[in-house]
Amino acid sequence: MKIISVLGNYGGDASDAMPEVYLMGDSSLLKDGKPFFVPDFATRFVAYPTVVARVCRLGKNIARKFASRYYDSFTVGLAVEAEGIEGALGMAFDGAAILGDFVETGELPMADGGMAYDVAVDGKVCFSGNTAMLQHGIDELVEYVSRYMTLKIGDYIYVSRPSEGISLDIDTRLTATLAGHEVVKMKVK
Repeated sequence: MKIISVLGNYGGDASDAMPEVYLMGDSSLLKDGKPFFVPDFATRFVAYPTVVARVCRLGKNIARKFASRYYDSFTVGLAVEAEGIEGALGMAFDGAAILGDFVETGELPMADGGMAYDVAVDGKVCFSGNTAMLQHGIDELVEYVSRYMTLKIGDYIYVSRPSEGISLDIDTRLTATLAGHEVVKMKVK
């Protein structure tokens, strides 16, 4: 199982250049509503909300026109970064890939040409997004990533990283919805 995370790719003008991609280890995964325990190796942790696609088929060099056959569900994920720590140590540490509950593609209505999602801290929405704002769509990302690595069943693709994140403060509660489905409900400790 791989966690494939895409930097940038949200908002602004579309670019011909593909976004930067990095991998996270399976120990980075935090799911099932488990709390995020703030580590002591940095003073500030910021979560970047995104939609996450779950890979459902084995594939390599996938053509864009067939890419939608290789994912079956979506959720909201939060890619956490330890500020002040460069590279993988600051972006791929244990618990840095928060993952919500998945919703099958057939249950997700599209709004404004994409899937709407939001994240709230203590009940107050602090981020609202839509996959229509992606510079490179999900099918294009599947095509691009599969040129370099084989996609396997159970891989996760964090499809973007907005420029603004959410500070993870101790004793707060995070919730997230995807097209009206509550997919994340967790505490920061």
